[in-house]
Amino acid sequence: MPLRRALINGRLYLGGGRMLDGGFVSFRDGRIDAVGGAADRAPAGSEDIQVTDLGGKLVLPGFVDAHLHLVHYARSLTEPDLSATGSLDEGLQLVRSFVAGLPRGGWLTGRGWDKQHWGLEDFPVRQMLDRAAPDNPVSLTSRDGHLVWVNSAGLRELGLADEPVVVEGGETLVDGSGRPTGVFKENAATAVWSRLGGLDEGRLMDALPEAVARLRGFGLTAVHTLDDKRSSAVLTKVLDRGPLGMRIERIREVLEPGDLEGLEPAPGASCVKTYADGTLGSQTASMLAPYAGQPGNLGIAALSAAKLREIVFGALRKGFGVCVHAIGDRAARLVLDVYEEARRERAYREAPLRLEHAQVLDPADIPRFAGLKVVASMQPIHLVGDRHVAERYWGGRSATAYAWKRILDAGGRVVFGSDAPIESPNPLVGLHAAVTRTDPARPDQGPWYPAERLDVRRALDCYTDNRIAVGARAEFTILDRNILDPAQPGAILQARVVETIIP
Repeated sequence: MPLRRALINGRLYLGGGRMLDGGFVSFRDGRIDAVGGAADRAPAGSEDIQVTDLGGKLVLPGFVDAHLHLVHYARSLTEPDLSATGSLDEGLQLVRSFVAGLPRGGWLTGRGWDKQHWGLEDFPVRQMLDRAAPDNPVSLTSRDGHLVWVNSAGLRELGLADEPVVVEGGETLVDGSGRPTGVFKENAATAVWSRLGGLDEGRLMDALPEAVARLRGFGLTAVHTLDDKRSSAVLTKVLDRGPLGMRIERIREVLEPGDLEGLEPAPGASCVKTYADGTLGSQTASMLAPYAGQPGNLGIAALSAAKLREIVFGALRKGFGVCVHAIGDRAARLVLDVYEEARRERAYREAPLRLEHAQVLDPADIPRFAGLKVVASMQPIHLVGDRHVAERYWGGRSATAYAWKRILDAGGRVVFGSDAPIESPNPLVGLHAAVTRTDPARPDQGPWYPAERLDVRRALDCYTDNRIAVGARAEFTILDRNILDPAQPGAILQARVVETIIP
């Protein structure tokens, strides 16, 4: 019979705002079988029970990242990541260091560049990347994952040196002679990635267990991973070899209605995802009014309303839940309109529906999340990186940007994630952003729209899908200190994960 385990003398956050100081919890076969406070009888040690005295450490329901890209996170551990570089020159130097280890003509792929972080007014061009890699083809995905930057050698290899990619929902930046500058947006970027060929499956399959180990080290007990077709195939092969040691909910990407063919819901893979627009950093998020300083730029609609409806209803007919990426206020309204239409049909009144990101909303659309039972899947860490970009391009509209408290106060449901590898998957970093709405590296700037700050317990509930209660899953994150004191928000970033328990 499996060993029973008990955690005693701990601070237990049960969920829903409730605490037990000096409490205990015991579990066996992956389920909690007893919970009690200091006045209750804690399990004693014996041959069939392992007792751990926590000495006042904090026990939380296990952290869940509701939005990341697991295979791409694993891939980021093996490729150049430019997200920490502060200038174009720093980024190019990192590329040079990786190119030095490649044979002449060998491909280099990487990610993480951001023109805002580099202080560039305009997007970079192929000639800049040529300075670091004149003889090797290079493809670098932007930090937000919606652009790709290719050097001259790469454009030649892909047959794109002279002709732009023309595709609905995408854009190729061109120079004065009409030739590609090297930057492709949205669906044009997708077309470029499709020409790059297959992923290095062996390298990725080896990297996935390491990626999961790192996520567990951050206290995560479960993740919802959004994967494109190639990434999903790699993950399937790894899972066929055996479990990865973490609860994984798979959300499969659908770009066109035809992509639903052959897909069926399965345990742990019951949702699909599609895109309504681009991103703030690329100024391709679909907006109701133009970006500040960019007259006429309303962003890019990744799908027409007709195609979005076809995908949503096609997925629901198959029994899938649906997640739709929507960052701009126009995109969010379109998605909510389609979801409202779905809710009118009896068969879909309780179907799982999520809106991914919801980074800026028209005030009139905020109450619709509760009314339509649509989950807002948000990433608090984006506020830290995008705050000044939002102020620059959205101006006063930022008052309803990252509006998790307004959604919750209106009766809606919010779940939190990281969007890793775009941002750090450390939930404590995201939790701090949700609670303080500050950049820990710039405390002098103060909180951004402080009325949207969450109480730490409320924010924790957005980072979990479980409770510490009899019969619940025995998934726990144990921290070395109490982070629940609202007067000490700095404790969140000071905390360290002592143990991550997953059945």
